[in-house]
Amino acid sequence: MYKQLFSEIRDTWSVTGFAAEEVAMYAQKLTVQDARQGLLILSILLLGLFGIEIGFHAHFGLGRMHIYTLSLLALLCIHVAVSSRALRDIKSIYLLGATLLMISGTAFVLLAHQTATLSMALFASVTLLFMVIPLVPWGLREGLIVATLIYGTFTVSTWSAPTGFDRAALWALQFIMLSAGLVSLVLVMRNAFVRKADISTRFDLEKAHHQMMHLSHKDPLTGAWNRRYLKIAFGNKVAAWQAGDKKCHFALLDIDNFKPINDGCGHDYGDTVLRCVADGFKKVVGNEGFLVRMGGDEFALLFVAEDPVGLIESGLAQAWKCSPPPQEFNGLMLEMSIGMVSIPPDIKVTQINAYREADRALYEAKDRKSDYRGRVNLVNRTLPDPALPEDTLTGQS
Repeated sequence: MYKQLFSEIRDTWSVTGFAAEEVAMYAQKLTVQDARQGLLILSILLLGLFGIEIGFHAHFGLGRMHIYTLSLLALLCIHVAVSSRALRDIKSIYLLGATLLMISGTAFVLLAHQTATLSMALFASVTLLFMVIPLVPWGLREGLIVATLIYGTFTVSTWSAPTGFDRAALWALQFIMLSAGLVSLVLVMRNAFVRKADISTRFDLEKAHHQMMHLSHKDPLTGAWNRRYLKIAFGNKVAAWQAGDKKCHFALLDIDNFKPINDGCGHDYGDTVLRCVADGFKKVVGNEGFLVRMGGDEFALLFVAEDPVGLIESGLAQAWKCSPPPQEFNGLMLEMSIGMVSIPPDIKVTQINAYREADRALYEAKDRKSDYRGRVNLVNRTLPDPALPEDTLTGQS
């Protein structure tokens, strides 16, 4: 039982304290959002309390000093509510929340000193100060510090008052503060425990979701991206490269004699060839583009390079190096046709238009196919002048 209690205290000591660094960073982001919201609610609640007390004192004529002090506290709450929206650091939010509570508590003590009595309003205000602590998503550590500061402020300032308060009232205040503080810390601990469990669950769900999305955009055989990813990423990638004044290239790669290789040597050999082609081009393109398996023996490549033809040749060299020996294909040698379109930085293009132009270049390459085995046929086009409408784009040989 004691071990479990100490374990829960350790777990709730800090809301963002997780063993895994990536979970801790995720928790930091969520906690900042929750803390800003909690601080806003805290400010609004205290603003309402001070407004009620201002009305109460004004109605019964209990003194202008009370009204002035409570009005300043109300303005402070408005300032905190507005400022909390701009904060991005969890420590700053915690500090602002603790400062608001401490200033409010200090103001209540000063008002009590002025009247030399511990009124029921003071008891109610002190209780409320402790009970609003759990509104901000503190860890047990921060909650304990804030509660201790409020308790210490009231204890020192009331017991050391030169005018002297009624002893019975002082002990009653102590009982109220200890009871309210204990309840507040239990709520802080419970909230921290629930929040950390919720953060862990949300992190696992989001991670699983990202993994599922990643897998849904991947071709399981080759590890290349699929058509769905191309549709999503094409516009963003091209726009990012063009913003950096980079010329990008879109190529369609087709293995011409893949069917006889696949039929004659078996699907295992065919799968090996596809994986080799994918691995070869993924290796040379690196982070400067991506490879897509469009289906069957056709691939698409979107990339940036100073020498696009040289990059294509390097990818082919890597693919042939990985491929099984030619004799294992019963004498068949791989042939590939490639249609490539270059996209200047000043031309806006959609994936459909780029695919259309690359497809035209691909079929032109197929028409030029040599009878010599192992020959790679590549036709490179450049998109026309940007003054032409997108739906009239045509290629240039």
